[in-house]
Amino acid sequence: MDAIGLLRPLLKFGYLGQVAKTFLVPHFCVNILLAISFFVLKLISPICDCLFEDCTLELKHWEWFTFLGCVIVLKNRKQATAAEYVTLACLFAKALNIILFYETNVLYAFMYCIFCLLHFVFLPRPVYKGPEFITYFRGPHLKNEIARDKRITWVVCFYAAWSPSCVSVAPIFSEISAEYHLENLQFGKIDVSRYSDVADHFKVSNSSFSKQLPTLIVFQDGKEKMRRPAVSAKGTVVKYVFTKENIVKDFEINELYHQCRQSLPKSKTANSEAEKKKN
Repeated sequence: MDAIGLLRPLLKFGYLGQVAKTFLVPHFCVNILLAISFFVLKLISPICDCLFEDCTLELKHWEWFTFLGCVIVLKNRKQATAAEYVTLACLFAKALNIILFYETNVLYAFMYCIFCLLHFVFLPRPVYKGPEFITYFRGPHLKNEIARDKRITWVVCFYAAWSPSCVSVAPIFSEISAEYHLENLQFGKIDVSRYSDVADHFKVSNSSFSKQLPTLIVFQDGKEKMRRPAVSAKGTVVKYVFTKENIVKDFEINELYHQCRQSLPKSKTANSEAEKKKN
């Protein structure tokens, strides 16, 4: 497997400027450095002379690296963003690093785990800081708001704060809300890990093993129109990849936007456009 084959999934996610903006931050720089640390320390002299008996990789090391590359490609095929791809790749790489350091010296493995823990605590992944137009609901407020004015179309994200998948979808949902919101096309979120009764009412499982987190539901005329991931007739959850392109296409966001925009008075349409330009 060549280097281009490993990098191809990364290259399709956008322009280099956007990639640089995403990855040239302390979190990702240190994360990547930790992921390649054994390889670097093992081959760079004079560091390797102090830590290892020799400065070459054994055949089994190359086999493990090849296996790691295969795992990364197979597991990351459906990642929503380049950031998710790199994060998961680094996670697998760090797991292999622990094994390699442990095989060399238990103390090295222990110190490496300490560095990984420090990275996790003091250099967390950057959060989305762009514009968003999202209403955060609590308890029964969501159900009441949907029923209050049926002229408003709601796109609601049911999430759990502890779910990595929900964290990954958050910036995508925020971007969509900033781009498509109108007075009668609103976006909302509710943490179903805190409001189990809401999760039960809308039939969204909030268990630790749930495959329904996050769940996006479109409400029109006070009724559910569509949700992803969908649930089959047999009760199984149909896997869904939450990319911006998939959400806009499958939820027909463009069509919803034009329908809602046409039903608004011209003055309110102008106000919505002005608000978007301002943000």
